[in-house]
Amino acid sequence: MENYIERGNEHIPTKEEILNVIGRHAESYIVGRELSDEKGLYLFEVKIEGGKAGETTEYQYMRKGTFPNHNESLETTIHVIYFENGIPAGGHDIANYNSETGEWKDVE
Repeated sequence: MENYIERGNEHIPTKEEILNVIGRHAESYIVGRELSDEKGLYLFEVKIEGGKAGETTEYQYMRKGTFPNHNESLETTIHVIYFENGIPAGGHDIANYNSETGEWKDVE
């Protein structure tokens, strides 16, 4: 695998790469917000309706960095958030991106 740091350009995951990771955890999602800058996608969200009324699950990709509207992350990650009646009821990281190897690692 190519070392992106030595190359001088950090690889920014594409929408397709992000959806491949999310697809390992979820099916039948609805694409939500997509925010990009000159480097590419920095925020990407998909939602899934829950089994009960008022339940939803959101998968959120956030690229490492500081972005407009107070969006900020110390690492490139995909996080899952569980909602009950629109109120966050828990969540955790499902995958972290290694910019040195260009690979996603599932969080166990």
